[in-house]
This record gives sequence, C-alpha cells and structure tokens, in this order.
Amino acid sequence: MNLFRTLPGIALFSLSAMGISSCLTPPDFPITPEIDFKENLVTHIPAGTQDAVDELTFVLNFRDGDGDLGLSQDDIRLPPYNQAPQLPVPQRNHTTNEYNYLIQPFLKNPVTGQFTRFTTPPPFGKIGQYDGTYPRLDGINAKPAPLKGELRYLLPISLDGSVYKKGQVFRYEITILDRALHVSNTITTSEVTLGQ
Repeated sequence: MNLFRTLPGIALFSLSAMGISSCLTPPDFPITPEIDFKENLVTHIPAGTQDAVDELTFVLNFRDGDGDLGLSQDDIRLPPYNQAPQLPVPQRNHTTNEYNYLIQPFLKNPVTGQFTRFTTPPPFGKIGQYDGTYPRLDGINAKPAPLKGELRYLLPISLDGSVYKKGQVFRYEITILDRALHVSNTITTSEVTLGQ
C-alpha cells in the first residue's frame, strides 16, 4: 500500500519519484502547499558566441497534503488554468492561471543595503514577469496522497547590460500554487551576486 510519496526531483527538466510502501502512518501535511528555502545554485556562463548568462537555480523543499502539485501541458489547456485568474495573490498581471511558480526579484541598493522590488523597464516592467510553470510532480493518474520533496527551478539571467549588470545583488521572493489554486507561504532566498 502506497501511503505517501517522496519526490527528489528537478522541476522543468527531470523528475523522479520514489514510492514508499510499508505500514507507516502517512504524514499529516495541510492541503495548502508549504515551502522552505534550501539554497540558490548559480552557474555563470561567460560571454562567447552569446552574451554572458547567469543560470539561477532555486532549490526549495515542499510539502503538500494531497500532492496536487504542478501542471501538465494538457492541464494548461483546460479550465481553470486557461481562464482569467482569480488568484488570491495580489498584483499579478497574467491572463490565465497557468503560472504556478511566482518569482519576485528584489535589487539591493549598494549604498544603503536596502532591497527594493525590481521590474525591468517598460514595456516589460510588470509584476509577475518572472513567473513560470513547473510540471506535475505526482504523475498523471496519481491518487491524492501526501507529497514532499525538493523542487528545483531554473531562471536564466542575461548579463548583456540592458537590464542586468555584473555585480548587482538580488534576492527573490517565491510562492507556489497547487492545482486547486491554493497559495503556499512565500519564502525569501539568500542573496545572489550576478556575474561571479
């Protein structure tokens, strides 16, 4: 009998699940997802045939009581994900509910050390421009069951100087949603210095 699932996967690119079968009591997680910040991984790709890029990988631990995390391409085509959002997350400028991984950057002022909300210049500067979608973590036909594991999300940052510059320091606020549109807590990452 599969009482709960553990997922040590990488969102967006590869996922692996491990079912644990025994007579263990399943964990009692709430049906609203909970996340904890684990670490940032930064891969700097120097300029060559293209501009330099920093690949930021956010690593979060997650828990969810019914395991309804992630969206497939088929999910995104159907209601409620293809409809105008009724999200309890303020100030998101999206036309559909397909975004389930919400990212807000904050830029550090090098003089004061204060972090302020960051958006790119118009016409792209809007709340939610960094949001994305992570794939199903529980499989297509999985029955509701507690799910916990690690979620990795890749955000590439071009260091061409038009928006981002080497030496800028950022931190990020991240929230995820499940398929029932329950909104997790928001975590704040550690600082990332671009171009190092």
